[in-house]
Amino acid sequence: MKKSKVGYLIIAFLSAWVLVQFFFLPAICSAAEAVYLITETELTTLEQNSNRQLAISNQLAVELQTAREQLKVSEQASTEAKLQIEQLQKQLSELKASSKKQEELQQTILKSLPPSAPGVLREIGLKIDVDDYARGASFGVSKRIGSKYIGLRGEYDWRDNKAGVWVTYAY
Repeated sequence: MKKSKVGYLIIAFLSAWVLVQFFFLPAICSAAEAVYLITETELTTLEQNSNRQLAISNQLAVELQTAREQLKVSEQASTEAKLQIEQLQKQLSELKASSKKQEELQQTILKSLPPSAPGVLREIGLKIDVDDYARGASFGVSKRIGSKYIGLRGEYDWRDNKAGVWVTYAY
């Protein structure tokens, strides 16, 4: 019987030891942390620094929120500007096409119209006398400058055997 009492005692001791370790081990481990002592001035300085950092953090959070809102506004403006650019490019393309059609129509109309005033006029003349009929001939060339003509005409009278040159101006 002594053997069984000793066995029970060993089992009871080990059980008690495990329970003590289980319940008191966290308290023992947490007591192993290092302890630092600081003065009241140092504590005040730490609190002030912490408060300053908290204020800066809050200010940065506000600025970040403002920046995010500005980013949203900028993105909306950018989107609107892109849409407006697309619309303007479409209008420009339509206007270019319309302008090209108008130019083609204008060219077609200009080709179909007879020339109203040629750039160079040529004239051939015959000098006539009432009694002898044809007495001489003339030839002239005039060039249009603006809406007026300046020219040169040569003339020959075979009855008098004389030649003449004329400068002409037509308006």
